[in-house]
Amino acid sequence: MIKYPKPQSKKKRQRHAESIMQVKNGRCWLCVRAFGNYTIYRTIHKHHVFFGQGLRRISEEHGFIVYLCPEHHTIGPKAVHRNQAVNRFVQAAVQREYEKTHTREEFMELIGRNYIQ
Repeated sequence: MIKYPKPQSKKKRQRHAESIMQVKNGRCWLCVRAFGNYTIYRTIHKHHVFFGQGLRRISEEHGFIVYLCPEHHTIGPKAVHRNQAVNRFVQAAVQREYEKTHTREEFMELIGRNYIQ
């Protein structure tokens, strides 16, 4: 029997915004956008468009998320985690979508980098 039990700490709930790019409907964002393929996949991966050094949390909070098939997320040659050009294409698309309702300065303050050339 423990005299002084360790207090239980509760994990803070993060606010998870819906994707600003698409509705989660089983379709791969890249398949639809780049190839016109509207196949509904059984497995779809949630991809945080901006990640590393706190950017994953920002992606969650602001909806910088796309849903990708495994081929376009991690497995294939055109996967965002394997192909930098495809990754930049997705990042630029998210920035354009965000800038429809916000300024570029607001985006730069959040992410710290401009992806539209």
